Amino acid sequence: MTNSKHPILVFGATGRQGGSVVKALLKAGWPVRALVLDSTKAASLQLRNAGVELVQGSFEETHVIRSAMKDAYGVFSVLPANLTAENEVRHGISIADIAAQTNISHFVYSSGASVGSELTGVPRFDAKPRIEAHVRELAMTTTIIRPMIFMEMLVRPGLGLDEGRLMSLIRPEHSIQLTAVEDIGRFVAAALADKPRFGSRTLKLASDRLTGRELEVIISEAAGRPITYKRFPDDVLAANTDLAHMAKSLEDGPLAEQVDLKLMREINPDLLTFRSWLAGNGRKSLDEALRTSA
Repeated sequence: MTNSKHPILVFGATGRQGGSVVKALLKAGWPVRALVLDSTKAASLQLRNAGVELVQGSFEETHVIRSAMKDAYGVFSVLPANLTAENEVRHGISIADIAAQTNISHFVYSSGASVGSELTGVPRFDAKPRIEAHVRELAMTTTIIRPMIFMEMLVRPGLGLDEGRLMSLIRPEHSIQLTAVEDIGRFVAAALADKPRFGSRTLKLASDRLTGRELEVIISEAAGRPITYKRFPDDVLAANTDLAHMAKSLEDGPLAEQVDLKLMREINPDLLTFRSWLAGNGRKSLDEALRTSA
């Protein structure tokens, strides 16, 4: 453990990624500090009961963020999905700048796997690469992670599971790389514990790789009844810019780039497969999707 007496400041600690990071860091023995919007809410109180030091504040309160970073060894920065592209860039850059100014030893930024080598011209797609570019220019050790598509996205209500089908973005014979949120925390904990290995690296994260046909088999087994896999029709993709962008990226863009799953398991020996995730934390989401229509 590196500098374990100094805490890690975690953003988004009451959310999925931040919550996963908090859990993994606590398990690894790190002191954890979290910026929360409301320290009296149930999710915040759960963090406090787990031993997390809470700092109440918002992204706009840069003086609070600066204070929260005092004496911290590292920072995990992830931004909520409901921000506008402009605010995502503004807050992402601000958090990184404060980390550099307060001499944070290791800064970990959670970006997106759809980030490519070129900007798209669409603000919501270009927010993360703009933050990445800024982070790399700062005088501090940084690690950028790009989690692949979350497993939760395949078992949401409205994808047809209640009617015996799974609708997704890949063609049946093509593969999709999936990330279990629990694994993100383990990767971040591993990165913070080994600065020489992970500093100045950009790492795509995945837990499993499956074709549409393999998804059909695994979900059918978990559901206990036949589930047929189908790709979203072309007219549906054409009508939704976000879905069309992701579908194209899965075929010949950044989301199609192969993640080294052997390396993933070396870094995180507890790496979850989609099948094992469905048998564990994914079971509740699957059951809900199986009985809920759009």
